[in-house]
Amino acid sequence: MEALLVALVIVIAVISRPIEARLWRAGRISDRTLAIVSLARFPILAFVFGLIVGASIEMVVLITAVAIVPALMFYRVMLDLIQEHAGVR
Repeated sequence: MEALLVALVIVIAVISRPIEARLWRAGRISDRTLAIVSLARFPILAFVFGLIVGASIEMVVLITAVAIVPALMFYRVMLDLIQEHAGVR
């Protein structure tokens, strides 16, 4: 059952990306929202995998906090890339 949950989470993470891109191109989500959703994918996956494998809450929080650091560091870079792609810059 655990393997099935892991596979399901991976499939959802992969399938959601093209949906987000279509919503962004259609103007349904903003550049900032796309940047946040794109960068939040890894911390969310770390959190969910930690829960699925039965890690302690402290470990799940620690792993998620460590995964959030790169997302926070690269937010501006990702936003600039998205805006450049959109032709805003």
